[in-house]
Amino acid sequence: MKRIAAAFICILALAACARQPSGTADVPRLLPQSYRIAVAPFTQPLNPGQLITGQIPENQGLIPQDGLLALDLDLRQTLLSGTRRQYDFIPPQNLAKELDHSRSTGQAGALPRWLEYGKAHNAQLLLVPMILNWHEREGSQAGVTSSAHARVEFFLLSIPDKGVMNRSIYEEKQVGLVDNLLTVGDFVKRKGQWVSARDLAVEAMTQAVRDLGL
Repeated sequence: MKRIAAAFICILALAACARQPSGTADVPRLLPQSYRIAVAPFTQPLNPGQLITGQIPENQGLIPQDGLLALDLDLRQTLLSGTRRQYDFIPPQNLAKELDHSRSTGQAGALPRWLEYGKAHNAQLLLVPMILNWHEREGSQAGVTSSAHARVEFFLLSIPDKGVMNRSIYEEKQVGLVDNLLTVGDFVKRKGQWVSARDLAVEAMTQAVRDLGL
């Protein structure tokens, strides 16, 4: 019994070490509270012309429109409860047509269009949340045939500087504790349950608050 307990403690220690910043560049730096941030609605790029950077995943899973709207509410709650700053939340109906995830564009790179979008809304800083990949859990909290998988990216754009100020990337496909003992921390945090893709997206939001220094 003592050996099992000791092994479990070692696993916890390894998991903690694996999550420590690798250097000072990885330590979050808080933005001054004087910065007021405009928050764009969630979108899902479907082609390279809708990306700020990166690439469209192979076998990309799509999130339904009502799923995007639900994430907008989750992000609002995460920011308002987890930070102490003011935000301007831009309604989805104010999203420019060329930035809408349901429309196609052949233009390369969406950054200039997002900067124009931020400028049109008198933003100093613009937070752009994107769903790159979305696969729902097949099964229940107790057991799955296929676990949830989500890739969520956040871009903090400086409108005056016309560029990306910071970025947060989260990608997770939940695995069982037996398959990867280093996920014991996540296993405990999720109460031993198989979570939904929306749950993973909320985890991504919490991570983005840290990564972007909000």
